[in-house]
Amino acid sequence: MFSRKYFVAVMTACVCATTATPSTASPGPIKDGSGAAKIVDRSFTTLASPTGENPILRQGNSKFGLAHIKQGGKYGDKANHPYNAAAKKKWRLAFSNGVCSQLRKKYALYCHPFGRGKKKKSYCVYVDFADLTYHGKNMGQKGIVTAYWSKGQKGPKGRDTCLAKKGD
Repeated sequence: MFSRKYFVAVMTACVCATTATPSTASPGPIKDGSGAAKIVDRSFTTLASPTGENPILRQGNSKFGLAHIKQGGKYGDKANHPYNAAAKKKWRLAFSNGVCSQLRKKYALYCHPFGRGKKKKSYCVYVDFADLTYHGKNMGQKGIVTAYWSKGQKGPKGRDTCLAKKGD
């Protein structure tokens, strides 16, 4: 038989081994908050995300989310950053296309081509699936950073035209 000391030592080692965090930590649970962290839309779904979560839209500020989109992005181009029911349908189409480009580990670009001939354009949606820290609390994924129109449809699903406007 094993002694009690041996049994406790083995059990402690097993518990430590099973509770150790893996090197690639999973995303935190998505939480609603106040101010920029407030979730304004959870209705988007996609089968292709780096973390396995559906994208969300937060209230945001001048750098991400609904506030960023309504101000017209980084350059104030409101016509290029629509936010209405028709625009949200286009976001859903982009999400159904899957990830056009995974720019960083948890930052993805979704795009959907529209139009023909000289009126070719693509709708692009950037999503940051990395965790947002707001007032010292982990709120889960940051969510949709921006959504905009891009001229042309170079590459698969308009990917190249969406990437050409990185600074928005």
